[in-house]
Amino acid sequence: MSFMEICWLYDEPSLKAALQAAASCSGQLLKKYLSTKDLKRPIMAREVSRLPLDLVNHMLINPEYRGPEVRILREDSEVIVLHKPPGIHSHPLRYSDTNTLLNFLAAHRHWQPLRVNADQYDRGLLYRLDEETSGVMVVAKKDETYQLMRQDFSRQMKRKFYWAVVEGDFDKAGDWTHHFTSSGVKGSKQKVSGTAHFGSVPGSLAVKKVQFKEGKSLLLISLQTGLRHQIRAQLAFLGYPILGDELYQGKKSQRVFLHALRYEWVCVEEDPAPELFHLFFDLDGALEVTHDMLRGF
Repeated sequence: MSFMEICWLYDEPSLKAALQAAASCSGQLLKKYLSTKDLKRPIMAREVSRLPLDLVNHMLINPEYRGPEVRILREDSEVIVLHKPPGIHSHPLRYSDTNTLLNFLAAHRHWQPLRVNADQYDRGLLYRLDEETSGVMVVAKKDETYQLMRQDFSRQMKRKFYWAVVEGDFDKAGDWTHHFTSSGVKGSKQKVSGTAHFGSVPGSLAVKKVQFKEGKSLLLISLQTGLRHQIRAQLAFLGYPILGDELYQGKKSQRVFLHALRYEWVCVEEDPAPELFHLFFDLDGALEVTHDMLRGF
């Protein structure tokens, strides 16, 4: 962890009181980074305190990006549309994080979307993707756009399409609703059931097979709800875990083969990401079939 040294000009009854007076830091935030003993310690004038940079720069986005290439798919006055590669998070949780989509925007001086929803680390992101998932992501550039989309997301967002690669010849095409319960540390994994039970949440999707080749199936998924890990857990429950998704019993691979293909609302954002499937499929044929199937959903 990086630190910053601060020299105090006045005596203070405690480090906590000094920080709250200087930067309006909440007690909860201070406890996240400093021990109770340190916070209670009196401060003398000219004393130097060594503070975590994550605390000093709380809610700022680090302008350093360390991650794979991010592509800008489209930009206008309302939104910026990005291709998120697998292996990076959508947004940071602290200033020291540098492997997120928002760090990429800061590193390339796209400041406008980082000023939206400025008291939250997800800024203008209209939705999130798992670290392992690639695909199209949309970031609002105006607070008005963000509020419009987020306040009524389920109505504004018309349709969401994903690609997934699974082992075997997929034979469970159709509309599916299952019931989800979070488990693990901070809900890190989903348990899926075919029947509703106390505390469960329903999740629905429709799935079609686009292509079967070399023992693997390329699936087109219309996601009708948006639960955490929904597609991953639901396909595993159907007996077809996503290739590379070891959390849900998928076969080990170089990545989790799940990709956010297309988000539709007033406008349509699409990221076919041809590099994702060329190892397994005749991409041109798959894309042609996929576009036909999109019209049929």
